[in-house]
Amino acid sequence: MKIKIQHLLCLIALAGTLFACQPSSDSDKAAMMAAQRWSEAYFCYDFHEAEKYVTPESRKWLQFAATNATQDDINLINEKRPQVEAENVTRLYGEETCDTLCIVKLRVKDYVKPALLGHSSTRADEGIFSITLVLVQDQWMVRMEGLPRNERQSHD
Repeated sequence: MKIKIQHLLCLIALAGTLFACQPSSDSDKAAMMAAQRWSEAYFCYDFHEAEKYVTPESRKWLQFAATNATQDDINLINEKRPQVEAENVTRLYGEETCDTLCIVKLRVKDYVKPALLGHSSTRADEGIFSITLVLVQDQWMVRMEGLPRNERQSHD
């Protein structure tokens, strides 16, 4: 009987841990909204607005993107503005991160792909981006560890 009680207690403890880390729908909505606002600004090259939604450590990546933006990029954006849709939130679970870290998957249409050396900027039909967010003082903030990269395997 002792063994069965120990198993039961372990199951109760495990269930408690799992339920303690279940994301709230309000928190997920807030994370998606933060990612949506950041990406709308970022993909329209409004880096000043995008800065409102990033961690302080991420600002260097916005500065890098801003210094590499060209007039051709701006012209392409002005011709047709990118369309952004936050699709889903994935929580990253761990002892310290169950309520403070998530990834939002974004679908971005008609965005500008920056120029490579010796080439012009081009427009991409669609891309999928995973954006990491962290909870900082009850506000979801984008944590950039580089420039966003399209996860799609095509070369559009």
